[in-house]
This record gives sequence, C-alpha cells and structure tokens, in this order.
Amino acid sequence: MSKDEITIEEIDSVMNEETALTVANKESKLFLENSPFSPRQLLNILQKTPAKHVYRRPAKGGGEWDYVTGTYVKKVLNYVFGWMWNFEVKDKGIEGDCLWILGRLTVKDSNGNEIFKEQFGRADVKFKTMPDPKDSKKRIRTDKYLDYGNDLKAATTDALKKCAAEFGIASDIYGKNEFQEVSPETKKSILNAEDPATANQIDIISNLMKNRKITGAAVTMYLAKYKVTDLLEMTKGEAVKIMQDLTGGAK
Repeated sequence: MSKDEITIEEIDSVMNEETALTVANKESKLFLENSPFSPRQLLNILQKTPAKHVYRRPAKGGGEWDYVTGTYVKKVLNYVFGWMWNFEVKDKGIEGDCLWILGRLTVKDSNGNEIFKEQFGRADVKFKTMPDPKDSKKRIRTDKYLDYGNDLKAATTDALKKCAAEFGIASDIYGKNEFQEVSPETKKSILNAEDPATANQIDIISNLMKNRKITGAAVTMYLAKYKVTDLLEMTKGEAVKIMQDLTGGAK
C-alpha cells in the first residue's frame, strides 16, 4: 500500500475536519463542482478498498476476479451516510437462465438532498435436478427453481454493489472486473444481440427516458446516437447499450 492510499481504519484516526480537508484536497483537482459530501465522506468513498475486504473467486471465462461482499458495501454506506440511504428494485426479469435486476440506490447529503444511481445486477437461476431415467448414475435438470428467492437476493445484492460503485465505493474493484464474470457462452445464452428487443427492455428504456425528462423530439435525437429510429425496431444489443448509457453504466 502506498502512502497516499487511505483506508477506513486510517480514517477512524482522523480526529478533525481540518486534517481530513488537507488530505481530501489532494484529490481536489478531480472535481469540477463543489461536492455535496463532506471531506470525511469523500475520503471513505474514494479510498482504495482495504485488502482484507477483497475476495477472489473463479471467473466463468477462466482465471479469477475480485469482489467485495454485500455486507461490506452496506457497512460503508452506513458509515458514510449515517443510515440515510435506501435501495429499491425498479424492475426485474429473466433472459435465458439469467435473472436480472434494475436497482436504484438513493443517498442523502447533510441537507437532506437525495442523489441516486441506477445499475443492473444479475444472478444465474438455479434449478432442481432429478435422476436421469436413461442413466441412474446421472442427474438432469428440471424446470423447477431450486431457490428462486435466493437467486433474487443474489441479483439484488449484485445491483446494490454496482450502484454503490457508481458513487465510488469499491469502484477500484468493479471498475476492472464488472464484465469479467460473464463468459462468451453465457453472453450468447442471455443475449442474441441481433434479435428484436424484448418488451421489458423497451419498457425500461421508456421509463428511464421519462425519469431523465427525455421526451418528444429529444427522444429521436437521443436514439439517433445509437442509429435507432424507433424503440419498437431496435435490437437487444442496441437496447443494452442504451440502458447502460441511461443508468450511467456505459464504458
């Protein structure tokens, strides 16, 4: 760890606002506007994720990827915002064997002003198995969910972590790994990019545009960026890019 990297444990030892401000000013060149958050909050948000809170697991495409737990993210949110935050599921659906969640994380500054970020989370849907009638030594998958509630919880936690990363929490982890967990085979099963967009995708985009006050002629201008002339005529691939842009997840 370099001397400029600050952890939550080190911030606990910062005893006055003047000291915190001195450290935060090192990052001041990154801001074009005054932040609604205090220097202490910024230190917690922008810090490098402490190594003891970073775990590793195999990636579907090979190799390994880093992650933090949902418990860690919730503790940071509580620590930084004093429990003045809320998470809600805006929409959900299933594409192939993948369950997706559109979540919204809302936090409040010291004046009670709300700021929110939206992102998608995902989880593989797990199914019950049964003995293979043709081979008693094998088991085959049924069409019955093993624990759908647990899959919803996993996708929701994934969405929460990605929303928190939009604020800066553990962004050093998810900024480099958020797409690594999905293998080409999984992507193909979830999304055939040239197929027509689903009704769920169209509804989500329509609602996101309304929330951002993109209406009337502005819709046509916005869609033109993606060479789309009509929401009803776009492909799944185009819909994903537009949703990522509208939720701040485009890279």
